[in-house]
Amino acid sequence: MLEARKTIRVIIADATPSVLRLLSEVLRGAGVERIHFARNGRDLLNYVSEFSPDIVITTSRLPEFSGLEFTRLIRGGYKSVPRDLPIIVMTNSATKTFLEAARTSGVDEMLVRPFTGEAVIERMLAVLKHKRDFVDSVEYVGPCRRRRARDEYNGPMRRFMDPTDDMPGAPLWESETHRQAVRKCVQRISEHVSGLTPGDRKKLREIYSAVKETESMADESRDEALGAASRSLGRYIMAVGAGGVLDEETVRTHIDAMHTLSVLTSAEYDERQKLVEGLSRIVDKKLGRSVDVAAANLMLR
Repeated sequence: MLEARKTIRVIIADATPSVLRLLSEVLRGAGVERIHFARNGRDLLNYVSEFSPDIVITTSRLPEFSGLEFTRLIRGGYKSVPRDLPIIVMTNSATKTFLEAARTSGVDEMLVRPFTGEAVIERMLAVLKHKRDFVDSVEYVGPCRRRRARDEYNGPMRRFMDPTDDMPGAPLWESETHRQAVRKCVQRISEHVSGLTPGDRKKLREIYSAVKETESMADESRDEALGAASRSLGRYIMAVGAGGVLDEETVRTHIDAMHTLSVLTSAEYDERQKLVEGLSRIVDKKLGRSVDVAAANLMLR
């Protein structure tokens, strides 16, 4: 039923012994053998770091902090735990407000009590075999909240990872090949940023290297706006790099802007320029502080 089920690592978090027993019976009946139990939030955080689970099934009202708080913590970057760790949350209250809060937190799937064993396995299959794309932007981090990607959709909510058709005569940077390459570069920047801690010069250099790679790609494809966005982020990193402390909001704003630039076409030149100009203003404002630029340049050589 579950591929490689004997090797799947699952953490079940709930303060009620009967719930832990019920879920363990369901999982073992499906062939899952590697199961760990957490009774509170502190244990869950310890286990999720120690056991590197493939899935976490947690109740929404876990002692010490809720299942949604746990989800937000993981999505925000907790130690070395993958930010896209599949998280299934159980709840007794499937209200509209709660479900919206769960989606916003980045929960992969929900289980509403009372549920059947089949429902548990169905949710696990959904996060293992039909995993949705992971979205990493300023406003939201978590699995794509659209269950289906519609190729024909061209509305304002279209995402940069949605399929596009290359148009004859279009600039090189509007090709799907270029968009895919940009997607990988921006994702790499985002991954490096999520693991950065103050004073970690090695990680900071990795971030800067990924930014310069994006800049080079933009220059080769003559994407002036993306190149300018990359240089803006690179300038900010160079300026504050000596201390190794980056303002996360500033970096995330640049990453989100790069995502948007991957969607906007040459017909939307003004919008692209406004994005770049906005980034420049943000960095100028941030660099109004006293910064040892020379030390940063020396550190990043």
